[in-house]
Amino acid sequence: MSSVSGASSSGASSLAVDQPEETWQDWEEDESEGFKSLFGDARFPSLDGVLAHDAEAHGFNLRQYRAQLGLDQLGTIRLINYVRTAAAAGEDPLPALAAAAGGGAAPWEDDRYLQPALMDDELMLHDWEEEDETEAGTGGGSALGAAAATAAGSSGAAVGAAPELAALRRENQALRGMVEALRSAVLQHDEGMRELVAEAQGGGSSAGASTSAAASAPQQQGQQQQAAEQPRDEAAKRIDDSYFDSYSTFDIHREMLADKARTEAYRDALEKNPSLLRGARVLDVGCGTGILSMFAARGGAAAVVGIDGSAAIAKFARANVEANGLAASAGGPVTIVSSKVEELAALPLPAGAAGTAGTASKQQFGDQQQSGAQQAQQQAQQAQQQVDVLVSEWMGYALLFESMLDSVLHARDRWLRPGGAVLPDIARIYLAAASEAASGLDFWRDVYGFSMGAVRDSLWDDALKRAVVRVVSPQHLLSEPLCLQSFDLATMKPSDQDFTAPFRLTVGAGPQRCGALVLWFDTLFSDRFCKDHPVELSTSPYGPQTHWVQTVLLLKQPVEMVPPAAAAAAPPGAAVALAGQLSMTRSRQTHRSLDIVLRYAPQYADGTAGEEQVCIYGMGVEA
Repeated sequence: MSSVSGASSSGASSLAVDQPEETWQDWEEDESEGFKSLFGDARFPSLDGVLAHDAEAHGFNLRQYRAQLGLDQLGTIRLINYVRTAAAAGEDPLPALAAAAGGGAAPWEDDRYLQPALMDDELMLHDWEEEDETEAGTGGGSALGAAAATAAGSSGAAVGAAPELAALRRENQALRGMVEALRSAVLQHDEGMRELVAEAQGGGSSAGASTSAAASAPQQQGQQQQAAEQPRDEAAKRIDDSYFDSYSTFDIHREMLADKARTEAYRDALEKNPSLLRGARVLDVGCGTGILSMFAARGGAAAVVGIDGSAAIAKFARANVEANGLAASAGGPVTIVSSKVEELAALPLPAGAAGTAGTASKQQFGDQQQSGAQQAQQQAQQAQQQVDVLVSEWMGYALLFESMLDSVLHARDRWLRPGGAVLPDIARIYLAAASEAASGLDFWRDVYGFSMGAVRDSLWDDALKRAVVRVVSPQHLLSEPLCLQSFDLATMKPSDQDFTAPFRLTVGAGPQRCGALVLWFDTLFSDRFCKDHPVELSTSPYGPQTHWVQTVLLLKQPVEMVPPAAAAAAPPGAAVALAGQLSMTRSRQTHRSLDIVLRYAPQYADGTAGEEQVCIYGMGVEA
């Protein structure tokens, strides 16, 4: 469903998108929105500014806390996402943080906190380990360490009185924040302690107040959560409006229709499988211009309902159906509806036969005391609102971008009869190692004899934060493709879209320098449903080019690699494999956006592994 031109021209996408052919385009360096508070919407131009704000306003200093616990870069990323996630949900993370500082369990250790809670999070992109090394190199150490050395009268301190005093102040500030967090945690759960504290503060007996506060706590928490969710709901609506508006223009639909690999795959699946389509009821989710609905009609469907969330394009789909004599209003099988599938109350299916499955019902209606006539009536009503085939061209860049699959699965669970067909029914994501040339950044090294390194450097920095969508030549791939994840559209849950998968890639020749990883996908109209004529639609670099092209993840640290068989003659430092994990999740922060987290490390012939790198890429839809 994604379109290169649509995404770049509509203003609805923040991906780094390259055109299929190298062209001159205006470019503009992104302006950072600054460092955002972990607990609210306040933003600051500097790291020190946001840390000071959070310490003063919320009693938590991230720099102090990670130093105390000895967190590395990965641990700090998890911590940041944990705090942001809790704060966004209206929860107070401070009691759990205080407990972890006292030796308790660290709630951020779950790998789900590798997924960014905030896109382009400057706190997360900051190199904390480099900061540690800088402090260690200058003899500063952590603030807690400096304070301890001063208290012990250490004569070897490499810092003067002013830095020591500043360190002590920072330590005092952090400790006060932790004490306040512990106090809050105790008061929340211990009524007797609340009374003692109230009396110590001159408030006298506070039994009634404590009981009232305890009783109102759940209500306050609910109000906080509701207040936190309201802006996200409003933002999601704006993004949905922008998303559907981007599909109301003709250019994006021309590009998709002109994608022969895509369009002919759907045509063949719908027109060359008469045992599935003849006499069937079909639901087309995201019908666009109506092309798939008309394919289904030409394939022998008895009734077809096409749904699209864009009222503008649905109007033209309706006109296209009418112009080709297929409209239900004129005796044809196709009806076009303008609606989000989640908001549709009923399908405008004709009365009469219930499709190819008779009156099979998806649920058991009524209890044992109902009469057979009542049950039969309910089953007939249910069957009247069910379809035999659900078809949709829902795929986005890297398969899952734009989160349209959520709508398809909703339609499947709401409208598809038991045993009904989902087209396509299988989707697979592939991963391969590639040279840096796959990113297209080499273009800027020599532009008509001139070096444009500043442009390249800017695009490089951006590509380390955002996935790059572009055509990848097979000659730039270094490894065999690996099937990273497979989805069964007939049985999967919406939550299955959020996954973490391991990988291990080796090169076939070498030495070679791996500077990027490349993602693409295949979808299958398998013989489970398309028994007459199975079809496969591939977006592989080795096949015909599609409008989805490929998705490139630039590596923060390139890796020199040799084939495992050539390890004995490998140059020093060359790896025999690249191994790690790749996670994809629907963004919790921005509706319809996709977060990709890559963890990778070189593996050497002696069984050891190099330093692990973590890269976080966004694929964003914006209002």
